[in-house]
Amino acid sequence: MQNWKVEVYYKPEVPDTIGQGIVEDITDLGISGVDSVRTATVYWIEGTLDAEAIDRIGMELLADPITQVYTFRSQSDSTTDWTLEVQFKPGVTDAVGDSAVKGIKDLGITGVTGVRTGHKYWLTGNLNAEILETIARRLLMNDVIQTFSYEEPQS
Repeated sequence: MQNWKVEVYYKPEVPDTIGQGIVEDITDLGISGVDSVRTATVYWIEGTLDAEAIDRIGMELLADPITQVYTFRSQSDSTTDWTLEVQFKPGVTDAVGDSAVKGIKDLGITGVTGVRTGHKYWLTGNLNAEILETIARRLLMNDVIQTFSYEEPQS
């Protein structure tokens, strides 16, 4: 069984209005120094699937071909930005994940055992771990049902 991580985000030429709104919300919290936020929806797909099936799922189900692109891999990557991922805690119902499983089956693709969803944020600016944790806890997640993780920029 292999776990795949599919990230769906706006094309570079399409404004990330969600990210722009988050920058404004961060400012409203009294936090300065955040230059930009880019966002993605993340799908962790579990099952016996090959790269061709994952590519088809991304193309035909998860991404809007007009405004979005998707990437997939079986491991995480490094970035020059701070990254923060928010996902549901174990045992919390993930309705979008359940819908994705149904959609994958409707495509005729078998072997999926589960899909979990979440959000990924790339933040640039004068940041540190404490600021990122404050942004996550006060703005981007619900501590009762969600958890988060973050990575510092890689030089």
